[in-house]
Amino acid sequence: MDDEPPLSPPGLQPVTIDDKPVFDDAFGRLRDPISDYTFASTFMWSGALRLFWATIERHVCVFANSTGDLTMLIPPITQGGASDADLARCLSGCFEIMDAYNEQVADRSRSRIEYVSDEMLEQINAATPLTLSATPIWSDYVYSTERMIDLAGGAYKSKRHGRSKFINSFPDHRTEPLEARHVGACLALLDTWATHADQTHEGEVTEEDTATATLRARDRGATARALESHEALGLTGMTLWVGDRLVGFTLGERLGADQACVLVEKTDPEFTGAPQFIFSEFCRQFWSERPLVNVGDDWGIPGLRYTKQSYRPVRLMSKYVLTAAPAVLPLEDTLVSLPSRNPPHMIADAPAHAAEPTAGFTIRRGAPTDVDALFEIERAAFSVDKTSFTKRQIRALLTNPRAIALVAADAQDRPIGWAVGLTRRHVHPRSRASTKSARLYTVAVDEVSRGRGVGRALAERAIEEFRAIGARRAFLEVRTTNTPAITLYEKLGFTPRQALKDYYGEGKDGVRMALPLVEAPTPMPA
Repeated sequence: MDDEPPLSPPGLQPVTIDDKPVFDDAFGRLRDPISDYTFASTFMWSGALRLFWATIERHVCVFANSTGDLTMLIPPITQGGASDADLARCLSGCFEIMDAYNEQVADRSRSRIEYVSDEMLEQINAATPLTLSATPIWSDYVYSTERMIDLAGGAYKSKRHGRSKFINSFPDHRTEPLEARHVGACLALLDTWATHADQTHEGEVTEEDTATATLRARDRGATARALESHEALGLTGMTLWVGDRLVGFTLGERLGADQACVLVEKTDPEFTGAPQFIFSEFCRQFWSERPLVNVGDDWGIPGLRYTKQSYRPVRLMSKYVLTAAPAVLPLEDTLVSLPSRNPPHMIADAPAHAAEPTAGFTIRRGAPTDVDALFEIERAAFSVDKTSFTKRQIRALLTNPRAIALVAADAQDRPIGWAVGLTRRHVHPRSRASTKSARLYTVAVDEVSRGRGVGRALAERAIEEFRAIGARRAFLEVRTTNTPAITLYEKLGFTPRQALKDYYGEGKDGVRMALPLVEAPTPMPA
């Protein structure tokens, strides 16, 4: 990108293989790392994303310059012995660096910290006086390694079928640990893969678009870099062959105390069942002693999301983008896709709980069979602001284990309204005390059922459930012009805490409100 301005300031340096010990020491101090928090991940993406780094206030700070602006790829990671004050100064310094650069090439609103885990979000919340907005993006998918090896049960029937089809169709298949002599063949297969759209474990192809093509091009460059440096990076690799033809390869590494992380998996699309076979076999041969396997996030690509969900993750590791104001950025202008609402992740079908009666309607747990009706309710309630959920998002929320999805139903059990709450656990970085907070995500009522107290009943039931699971404080966001909703929330005890300029789009401001759920809540940032 010769037309781009030079990186500034000069104190930042490119990521090289010689930096591995420094990064390994910093990442090794994390209690619960996500897939982005390894040196191998940082190094393999350093070319495609134009990564630079520096040590600031005893923290490793990684900056990205691939989109014409200057951002942080990951939050500052301590090198050890750093205090909350060090982290606060580090964060202030990092935003000063980004703001100074972005004022020259774009604007300060593009300064941001990406791929922030729950653990790092808590550290930042505890340490910094900065007012930062955390926007959820997609999550890491984490599976049971044992289940990935066995693929037992009805949920994995199609995976077993794909694996068996490969085994039976290609009896001369074999696997070999990745060695330097295999790299040339792997790069050739990577070129073959790159001519197709993004491949999933099902061997499906996602819809082509500009953003996906950009991601795929970057992915190809990062994969090539990982292959060429896999020995120096300490990666474990496996190749898959049919006769003398390479049909797949994969790379991974240990992550934290109990995870294996699969960084790369590519297969020849001509060989049906190869994705299912290589993933399961990689887990069996190399990661059986690790209870969990992390396959990273889905980049917001629907086909990739569907496949990763279909393997039934046992855990989703949340990630956020931190900005000085709520993030509203188009995909083509930023490293990550920032959805207007939280990205959905479906894990498994959640059973509908017993309904409880109220005035002329019942409140029960939502079920996948409610999707169509809830979609119509959402569309009627929020389509004017273009913030209504899609059917895919509704189904994801109904089956998300972190979500409390409540449905108000009439006498024929037809949905007339719904509410969703999301919960999050917090661990104080010094005391290690664990607390929970909750977010009232949405409340929507069928137009013909308004005025009957349905919305209030849903919100009150959600608050009861927040208290029942031990949440200490609840939050919500609402448009400033939605006077009826604000009035309702104030009657329930919520109070305004933060103005959210342009939160729902340009010129559409919001307000964040908070409700203490216990008499003496642990102080937490609004």
